[in-house]
Amino acid sequence: MNLFHPDNPVMRILSRLFDLILLNLLFIFTCIPVITIGTSLSAMYHVLFKIIDKKDPYIFKSYLKAFRENLKPATLLWVSTALAGLGINFALSAVYSTKAQNVDFLQIPIWIFTFITAATAVYAFPLLSRYQIGIVPLIKNAFILSITNIPATVIIMVFPLGISYIAFAAGLNMAVVCCIISTIGCSGILYLISYVLFQIFKKYED
Repeated sequence: MNLFHPDNPVMRILSRLFDLILLNLLFIFTCIPVITIGTSLSAMYHVLFKIIDKKDPYIFKSYLKAFRENLKPATLLWVSTALAGLGINFALSAVYSTKAQNVDFLQIPIWIFTFITAATAVYAFPLLSRYQIGIVPLIKNAFILSITNIPATVIIMVFPLGISYIAFAAGLNMAVVCCIISTIGCSGILYLISYVLFQIFKKYED
């Protein structure tokens, strides 16, 4: 078997790794303004879904096209999510810093809202990358998907934290961690998550 033939398993793996590295670099670069993080997430999911669907997209061209198309709605969604996060942080800080007694129970609704917000965001950006849909129905559908697919939702939310814990427990120094993140860390994690999301979306599409 010719080692350099495109159908060779080794070449397919190397080609996929190159795609993920390029996608990771594009993601990090476009996240630099911070306010574009949501748009970058949406664009990355758009390309990853095409890869999983075996459509072999041109990474650079597909990413930039999705970035431009989703810039406005993804930014609005990202800002809304960030504001919700700030509100949650403020509410928790207020509960923890208060000297009044018997206020610990107030943490319960805050943490429930935190879970709902995070779970909805997990589906919102991938949905935006795959379907043309308004912000309000987007959030509504993201919430419904997060609740009706609780096991998958928990896995998706916990998986990045688990990877971080393993890296910390393994004693990797910051230089190694930064190197992994800058090369394939973000795209690699989202690539695996996209497999779960893709199966969920296809189930409803079918």
